Amino acid sequence: MKLRTCTARVCFPVFAAVLWTATPAVAADPVLGLDFDAPALRDLAGDAVIHTQFERPGQVPGVLGKAWRTDGFSSWLAAPVYLAGSPGFAVAAWVALESYPSDLEVPVESLSPSSIVHQRRRGRGFEVFIDTYGRWGLWVGTTSRNITLHAPERFPLYAWTHVAASVDGLRGTASLFLNGEAVATATLPSGSEISFAATDLEFARSHTEAGYLNFTFNRLNGAYDEVAVYRRALAPGEVRQLHARLGSDIPEADGSLVVPESRFAGDFHRPKFHAMPPANWTNEPHGLVRMGETWHLFYQRTPNGPFKTQMHWGHMASDDLVTWRHLRDALRPELQDDRFGFDQKGIWSGDVIVDDGMGFAFYTSVNHSHRIAASNPGVAMAISEDPNLETWRKTGPIINTEHVQDFRDPYLWREGNTWHMLIGASVDTGGGLAYYVLERGANGGRWVYRKRFSSLAYRILDVGSAIWEMPVFEPLGHGVHVLVVNPVGGRVSKYGELATRAVYWTGRWQDGLFRPFHREPKMLDLIPGHLAPTVARAADGQLRAIGIVDERRTPQAQEDAGWAHTFSFPRVWRLMPDATTLGQAPAPELEALRGETVAQYDALPLGEEADQLHSGAHAMEIDLAFDDVSPDSAIVLEVMVSPDREEATRLIFDTDRGEVVLDKSRSTLSAVGEGPDLLRGSYDADAFGVFRNIRAFIDGSVVDVFVNDAAAFSFRSYPHRRDSTGVWISAPRGRVRLSGVTIRRLTAPAG
Repeated sequence: MKLRTCTARVCFPVFAAVLWTATPAVAADPVLGLDFDAPALRDLAGDAVIHTQFERPGQVPGVLGKAWRTDGFSSWLAAPVYLAGSPGFAVAAWVALESYPSDLEVPVESLSPSSIVHQRRRGRGFEVFIDTYGRWGLWVGTTSRNITLHAPERFPLYAWTHVAASVDGLRGTASLFLNGEAVATATLPSGSEISFAATDLEFARSHTEAGYLNFTFNRLNGAYDEVAVYRRALAPGEVRQLHARLGSDIPEADGSLVVPESRFAGDFHRPKFHAMPPANWTNEPHGLVRMGETWHLFYQRTPNGPFKTQMHWGHMASDDLVTWRHLRDALRPELQDDRFGFDQKGIWSGDVIVDDGMGFAFYTSVNHSHRIAASNPGVAMAISEDPNLETWRKTGPIINTEHVQDFRDPYLWREGNTWHMLIGASVDTGGGLAYYVLERGANGGRWVYRKRFSSLAYRILDVGSAIWEMPVFEPLGHGVHVLVVNPVGGRVSKYGELATRAVYWTGRWQDGLFRPFHREPKMLDLIPGHLAPTVARAADGQLRAIGIVDERRTPQAQEDAGWAHTFSFPRVWRLMPDATTLGQAPAPELEALRGETVAQYDALPLGEEADQLHSGAHAMEIDLAFDDVSPDSAIVLEVMVSPDREEATRLIFDTDRGEVVLDKSRSTLSAVGEGPDLLRGSYDADAFGVFRNIRAFIDGSVVDVFVNDAAAFSFRSYPHRRDSTGVWISAPRGRVRLSGVTIRRLTAPAG
């Protein structure tokens, strides 16, 4: 038997060997046997097809040899194996799932389960189904009525699992097996026959798909190996033999659930050095915390595709804030009974603290109930006694929205022996906060609502939003605290005049009340593009902050890429000398990424004609030093420039106007939309100083910019041409002298 694999444009042949002919004790007559061991799963003709939008199907270590890695949204396998006329059938496979399939955020009765394998159409055939909460079973159509078997336990994740289904039309039985043992058995209606479907046999794809916009949600994200299909039923002993063929030497599945390098090998827009998930969709990072010497970053994640639905908490760890290792998802939506779970609709953002050697996760739990008692949304808690923060036990909701109209994204800090919590909220006048204090008690204490957190009313502080998200509240030293929030909704929109971005106030924290120095919020970044930072203190006592640098591409472009959003490089937060402004500098840990110096200059006067500083790298650090900058000057730094200068992303630092401009009007020859072409932001020279130093980090489509190691902004740009890697600089107005240039490649740290 042979296979072909298909992208959206072309099919690739795949070899699949017939299995187990050498051992009579093992079922030796499959009509389809697939082992996925051929190099790159291609190069031979055949009748079956692996569909994928990527250049070639994913191939990873399997239980024996290699396995096929699905991507969760674009890939499935179809085989023209038809079972009509058979007295029974059986199907078996080794399956490892990274996650349960995604679905629309709908009540349980409206779900569209995925399929481990099916041959089902119009009420005929069979299906081994699995839903977004891991509930799985076997459906079989018969000539009298259909039957459904439900497995008693959720399907295992992150483990190679042997799955088999066997239906015996002669004896009238249907059985579902897990790791060689029957977990559900039913009797077919008396006198009925199996009602086979005249359609392809499909793996990792539902017979009824769910989706939104251009995205398909409910396919499977995992790996398959040793697939076999039979035109007869298998006896329980034969199924046990199939499972026992590996003995006790079943490999760990984590290495099989990595994203193959081939998936994004040709994607020069994908960052290589920024923290981000291994694939698919992410949003806010949160819960940045140090446990011992290890940094942990939790983040919003859809593990199954580049779309937003049913949020999980992803988890990554680092010893240096630069090199990150991906860990298993920390939290996922679950049910407490057949219909309801307090976080069934999603595990939204929150915070993680470490206290007395244990981890405590506080997150926004969302469900389908409108009763306050159900805490929808609510703030729920989970506890980890694992020093690696990999295993968590949920304890349920602890706070509901009874004091505000809506809320999300708790943030915690400790003052002495007292824990405080801020939650981004919607109040009567728009965006605001809900504030709680933990009062200790015999059962660990209770969270008590406090009516006031700020000396100024939220209607005075707000910018016309509907709700504040992702609050941060931290001391900066010298008796000054900073409050950071992200207003959304209302007058605020992603692309509007009042753009979605992080804002902040500095002030005094006295007697349980925050007293802002200023009514108008200050912008965290000079221009929009980076938001929702999460913070924690490093060993040096300074705050490190990582935010999201969101996408400006269309949904179709995000689907075509197979991933969406990334995180910023880590920053250091500090109080500026004026004692009211928050300063941001690149984290010193980023020096570990410095590779070879590819360009270095000393004194260079700048004029209207642009000078090329470098070309040839998709990942680099640019360090520019200036002197003799006249008050009427403008500095233009062009990055991602093509050799003919057709494509260029321009950064304008205007001393005369006191502003920074991002001009993407020529950033790409592609027709894919990127959002606004022109973004402007005010630059406060009194707080940050005149333009003396500009540092820019370019990594794929992400650019992080720092001025004087004090002001910052991050953005995305997507040139169409792979050779758009040039760096140019000019001073079209005023007098500017470039006193030093160093450009280094970014390189992974040794070891």
